[in-house]
Amino acid sequence: MNILVIPTTDWIKHPVPNRLNFIFDKIAQKHNVHVIYFRLKRFENQTPRKTKCKLHDVTLFNMDDPSSYYLANSFFHFYKLYSIIKKENIDVIVSANILPAFLANFVKGSKPIIFDYLDHYEESAATYYPDTFFGKIVKGGVRSIIRYNLIKADSVITVTHEFKRFLNSVGARDVHVIPNGVDTSVFEQLDTEEAKMSLGLEGNVIGYVGSLEYWVDLETVIEALPELDVKLLIVGPGLFTDYGEKIKELAEKLDVIDKIIFTGRVEYDQLYRYICAMDIGLNPLKHVKKNEITVGGKVFNYLACGKPVLTSRMTALENLLGDSLFYYDDKYTFAKIVRQILKKDTENEKYIEIAKKYDWKNIAEEYEERLFIAAVNEDNT
Repeated sequence: MNILVIPTTDWIKHPVPNRLNFIFDKIAQKHNVHVIYFRLKRFENQTPRKTKCKLHDVTLFNMDDPSSYYLANSFFHFYKLYSIIKKENIDVIVSANILPAFLANFVKGSKPIIFDYLDHYEESAATYYPDTFFGKIVKGGVRSIIRYNLIKADSVITVTHEFKRFLNSVGARDVHVIPNGVDTSVFEQLDTEEAKMSLGLEGNVIGYVGSLEYWVDLETVIEALPELDVKLLIVGPGLFTDYGEKIKELAEKLDVIDKIIFTGRVEYDQLYRYICAMDIGLNPLKHVKKNEITVGGKVFNYLACGKPVLTSRMTALENLLGDSLFYYDDKYTFAKIVRQILKKDTENEKYIEIAKKYDWKNIAEEYEERLFIAAVNEDNT
């Protein structure tokens, strides 16, 4: 098959690889995968990741702000999408972006479009402009475009059954659930104390791996630190907002800044060293719809390293993994459960076995089957 992927962001330089990176680098071993390359200025100094996919640069005007970037380049994106679909004889299109996916509807011809909807984008887009009038405009505009994309898509792929029900409620048809996952071949298991020593850590360590953005709830974690004898390891970059600076200010106000280690960005293939140094992996999320109905990849990263996961109580996550995880509701239950976990022996093998069920290799095979069905259905019409 000749597959065109329209990703959410910069394919090779975004600090946090997207699920489509993992899936389509595996699918590219058997098929021709073409990827629209959004060369975002914000990430131009990042080290590029290797990819097996063929990239098509579609950037005419380069700028930091994501909304401005897509608006300024929209006519060029329209032209490039049309050209690539024709020139590369594309069989099926997978889109996970907002405005480019909208444009693809007008140049795809008879080619089927699968919309990969793994996030509640109207909330995600608005968080880049917290507490602003412009943020409200962005949220409304994104909602309208996404609803159009969902209705026009030949099929939709999402990550949880809760998300599927939501998508059905807004008019999406032929919705399929393919969850997030983890590359278990990358996430090795190291002895916790040895991993701590290699990073200059000691004592009890709780940790968070991921982007620092406003849908994350590190505030509750930091507010619980005065009651805990732990170090908080925060592994990941701020991307588009000042959320990282805000939580540093909170930590200083509560006089716990000395309990926190900020690493900044760490390469994906090195994350396991930091996770293995943790006694508990954290998944702290604010109670917004995008968090309630989706399940991100970091939980599987922790599990692949054999770590217990303490998470905000989120509907989709609780339904998917149940009592395999630990849940908290506020800073008091957070502190209480941290103490309980630290007193127990960790069931490393149990967590690793759970992660293996969600290996990207298995997920890529399921995704490939869905693409094949879409392409064959188009050929038969």
